[in-house]
Amino acid sequence: MIKAVAFDIDNTIYDYSGCEKTALTELCSFACDKYSLSPEEFKQRFDAARAAVKKSLGEYVAASHNRILYMQKFLEDMGLNPAKGALELYDVYWNSILDNMELFPYVLPLMKYLKDHDIRIGMLTDLTAHIQHRKIARLGLEDYIEVLVTSEEAGAEKPSRSAYDLLVRKFNVDRENILMIGDSLKKDVEGALNAGIRAIHYKKEYSDSMDKMVIEIIEDE
Repeated sequence: MIKAVAFDIDNTIYDYSGCEKTALTELCSFACDKYSLSPEEFKQRFDAARAAVKKSLGEYVAASHNRILYMQKFLEDMGLNPAKGALELYDVYWNSILDNMELFPYVLPLMKYLKDHDIRIGMLTDLTAHIQHRKIARLGLEDYIEVLVTSEEAGAEKPSRSAYDLLVRKFNVDRENILMIGDSLKKDVEGALNAGIRAIHYKKEYSDSMDKMVIEIIEDE
């Protein structure tokens, strides 16, 4: 019996890839104007800064996604004081994403169903806690989400068992009674199954029907 449902956030409840593409375009325009760069030079410098941060920290820790570190490194590599610009660049990027996010059509109907049937709702997501809390608030999901686990808190990214074990502890239900929904086969589906949690793979073509698919799974038990 399903007693709790956990969602991934990015590319599972909204189009992160599309929003990020727009955010990077806006960031490029802002940085090129402010620092007299060409778009090509911005891309080369920003990609190099991001790669350097990931190499330094390791790809599978939450801090490796922290855009403030990318912006800081980007400015440092140009010989500029990051204290005078990193936060501004960070805000340009994230404000664009937050302003352009829209829930996939299935999300609210499914969450309303789950809440009406006393099925607990949570989020299990990579990235840092601060920005994921901002996304939840911006998307108006505060009244639905009872549990949030980020890779920052878990100390490891999905598909790490530790992230899923923390989710189980926070839900305080048996792991076989939890269902995970996510867009990544490796991180969300295989990770959940390896932790003894059932999972369903979200694909873009399911954006209008995922609620019905999940409800059918719940009601068939």
